[in-house]
Amino acid sequence: MPMLDRIVFAGASRMIESILDRVLYLAPVLVLDTSQSALDELVVNAANAKDPATPSNSGHAVGKKQGDATSRFVLEEARGDLRQAVALVAATGDDRRNLEICRLARELQFNPIVGIVHDPARAAEYEALGVRAIVRAQILGNMVEQALRYDGLVVASAVGQGRGEIIEFVVLPSSPAIGVPLSQLQAEGWRIAAIYRHGDLVIPTGETAIAAEDRVLLIGEPDILSHVAEQLRIGVPQFPLRHGNTILAYLPASTRDVAAVDGEALQLLHRTRAQACVRLGVGLKHAQKTVDAQPIAASVQSPRHLTRTLEDLPLEGDNFVQHRAQIRQVRPGVLVTAKPRRGVFDRLFGRPGLAGQLCNEVACPVLFASGRQSYARIVLPLQPGITDLPLADAAIDLSRMLQLPFCLVRVALPSFLEARDKQDERFVREIIRRSQLYGLRVEEVQLEGNPVRELHRMLRKDDLCVVARRQTTRDSFTSPDVALRMLSASCSCLVYTRAAGVKG
Repeated sequence: MPMLDRIVFAGASRMIESILDRVLYLAPVLVLDTSQSALDELVVNAANAKDPATPSNSGHAVGKKQGDATSRFVLEEARGDLRQAVALVAATGDDRRNLEICRLARELQFNPIVGIVHDPARAAEYEALGVRAIVRAQILGNMVEQALRYDGLVVASAVGQGRGEIIEFVVLPSSPAIGVPLSQLQAEGWRIAAIYRHGDLVIPTGETAIAAEDRVLLIGEPDILSHVAEQLRIGVPQFPLRHGNTILAYLPASTRDVAAVDGEALQLLHRTRAQACVRLGVGLKHAQKTVDAQPIAASVQSPRHLTRTLEDLPLEGDNFVQHRAQIRQVRPGVLVTAKPRRGVFDRLFGRPGLAGQLCNEVACPVLFASGRQSYARIVLPLQPGITDLPLADAAIDLSRMLQLPFCLVRVALPSFLEARDKQDERFVREIIRRSQLYGLRVEEVQLEGNPVRELHRMLRKDDLCVVARRQTTRDSFTSPDVALRMLSASCSCLVYTRAAGVKG
């Protein structure tokens, strides 16, 4: 699904023709203007747009309507259903009209709102309304500068035939990525291409860390790039968008409690930034519908549509090996499934079984559901060398989105066997610092003894345990897979698997 349901342009000047060509892949567009002749003269690149009556995959529809956008009635009609996410661009030829349109748009809950500023001295008036102000002279100046510097070439926001995108943003002091080496951010589908710091260009390496006030150039897949940029810029909760925007309920024939999986998958759909839920199961027939989503907490809300898609797909094949292609085609942000039973021979020979195979093969975290319709707290066990900052960020995201307490657990061997690691102490302090940025209080629990046994004792039935593991095919007495052994606990477990060869 698109991030926006519709984009409304107030003003049909020739200037917006090039802008339309760049935004049509985002959502359908409606252009308002008081002049019918201006609407008739507006030309949209046929390669990027489609006629509303002609189905096509080349772009979204462009509608034109005569009307005065300074009229509340006209703008309210263009806004439509308040459950939809509708953006507005005020692009008339007069700042007074643009400001009035922006004021009405704010009252009518358009989001985001962009104002094209003609007089740079009035940009502050737009910003006072909470509007993103873009000075028209700067747009033209950038185009001329790029034409001169690059001999006619233009730095595009959409590259690679629409399969890539470039975004530039300024890092705010609240960003959780400040001071973290880029190699630890586990970029998947995106890369930081350049950093501009105090007027200097920094070519990033794996050891480079971004800092507050840096201007960062981000490149990657259009579906996820804006979400990644938000997280790196300010720390808007992104779960599960770092991996994908779909919750996948995996329901093979061996699933004993389908309702348990469905319940937790739908909870994540409604309470996180996911945009769709796909049920992939034996005996299902293909079907799709749209549902209303519960709003994310106001403190973490950002401009996103409040509708979600539910889709059923038939599962083909008799085992996971045959299911892998279908799962990968969905590209889930998180996979939800029932806790599989581990066979006697798997335990005897140290094989991780179906759960380990599933975690190793899918490119996203796996939620092993216990059937809880709601959770009481988010629990993050600290495993030295495995638990990392992206995992901590995911746990913090869930705590913020679900409005739940955040519990950080450390299990140490008896002090006479193991000395306290200073690096672990720094890691814990960083997790607490990030949590405090968002107003979270961290409950610290320190245990001593066997990690699996002690964690089982402290976990409650209504906890959500967020735990990491390494990609492996062994779970032996000398090298236990703590995450998979946690699946025998009564609570739900969200397992992140780190690829082989990735260091802590």
